[in-house]
Amino acid sequence: MKTNFTNKRNSKLLIVAMASTIVVAGLSACTNNNNADSSGTPSPSSPSAAVSASPSASSSATTAPTSGSEDGAILDAFKGKISEKASYADLNAQLDADLPKVSKDTADEMLRQLLAYYETNLSEMQSSFEEEKLQQQLQKVQWPFTEDQLSTIEDGAAREKVQAALDGGFKLETAEGFAFPVVDYGKLKRFDSYASPAMKDYVALLALESDQKRAADGGLTISWEELANRTLTAERFVKDYPDSPEKAKATERYLLYLTNLLYGLDNTPIFDFDTYKVKPDITELYEKIVSENPDTATAKLAQEFLDVLAKTDGYVFRKGDSGGQSSIPEVQAFRDQLEEKAKSLLG
Repeated sequence: MKTNFTNKRNSKLLIVAMASTIVVAGLSACTNNNNADSSGTPSPSSPSAAVSASPSASSSATTAPTSGSEDGAILDAFKGKISEKASYADLNAQLDADLPKVSKDTADEMLRQLLAYYETNLSEMQSSFEEEKLQQQLQKVQWPFTEDQLSTIEDGAAREKVQAALDGGFKLETAEGFAFPVVDYGKLKRFDSYASPAMKDYVALLALESDQKRAADGGLTISWEELANRTLTAERFVKDYPDSPEKAKATERYLLYLTNLLYGLDNTPIFDFDTYKVKPDITELYEKIVSENPDTATAKLAQEFLDVLAKTDGYVFRKGDSGGQSSIPEVQAFRDQLEEKAKSLLG
């Protein structure tokens, strides 16, 4: 492993919103093992993957660059569309038309505006999918839903709504029988050639979760090695782009991954439920991270945790008098200090 690693419908919508938070904002309470469900795996040194540009983007690739004033006018026009709450499809179409014309700095800012628009309005978008007839139609399709299934949606209005979501950069997911849209960040990779390396890699970092979510129902939905890979990828972004406006969100993403990696999740613990001792494959994973990525903050913290486990004979918890788990001071101290130590190591 080099560095390759939420009346009834309202309650369901709450689950949906929680499930989408990690994807949209890249934010989470990093010391909570019950993190909301959040997803392709680029290497830490280059977290973005090569994708083909959209037809419209490709056809405009030879457009002559604009002047600074023209860049500003294009950016202002795009911001105007956002303030008027233009459709997601319209905004995406505008990016297809305009990004080939502008500088990378302006392209970054236009993408940043779209990312913020997704984040601010995702709950409203998901609420629009509550309509019962639409839900009934979506229960008839095969899951996971793909764009080539659009024609199988029988009702015209439902089909049109789904088409608008897809055109707007969303994809459909389902949880507890409720279908809902989430942002498909991978679709933004079509703009890679117009964005700066930092924005390109940030979009790729977001796409890791929208391509395959990290967790569901309190458990990992990816392998431990993939979790380690994502941890290292997020760390690399923070270190490679210290002045990026996206650094703070990438740091929070890193802390989420790191916490999951060194704490485990409620339904995917790092220890054996019967003994409370760390699982051998987890120890091996930590050792591999240390040996293959020695200069990373992730490796340093993994080694520190291995040192703690050596003192506790591998126990993460002890059995309490009532048979439940009891905290071990050394392990608890490590966990209490983890976030601050990680931030310090990240510089």
